[in-house]
Amino acid sequence: MQIIVEIQELIKSLLLSHPSIMTGALKICAIPTDLKDELERFRFSKKRSTNALILKIDPTKQLIVLDQKLEDCDPNVICNELPVQQPRYIVISYERVHDDGRLSYPLYLVLYSPSGCSPQLQMMYAGSRNNLAKECELNRNLEIREPDELTKELLESKL
Repeated sequence: MQIIVEIQELIKSLLLSHPSIMTGALKICAIPTDLKDELERFRFSKKRSTNALILKIDPTKQLIVLDQKLEDCDPNVICNELPVQQPRYIVISYERVHDDGRLSYPLYLVLYSPSGCSPQLQMMYAGSRNNLAKECELNRNLEIREPDELTKELLESKL
């Protein structure tokens, strides 16, 4: 019983000393200016296909960095590039063909967090996701545990 009281007191003191935790504004890893610029170029790219940026966290510097840039790819290609036991963020510009033939390119932020990776890494990625989405104006957010969960059907269902 004493342990529970101590844990409750610890949580209370953390919440009081870090009000950003309560507001969802927790910022664990920084987004460097060069990555923000890359994401801006990606957002306004004139390329007419599905493209993706795979981002990772540098845990020693606590920075989100570009890992890979994939052009003219589909979800299967993206899945093949994901590591087995390391989380990643995937920013996807998805080529969607509407029923009337129009094309659109919605952006997605996907958090890939495989079940076999370290809890510390999972916490870093989960804790930084909202800030990344907000800073880079990525409104469609998904989370997957296995690479094969990333499918055209999943992307289409989130529109």
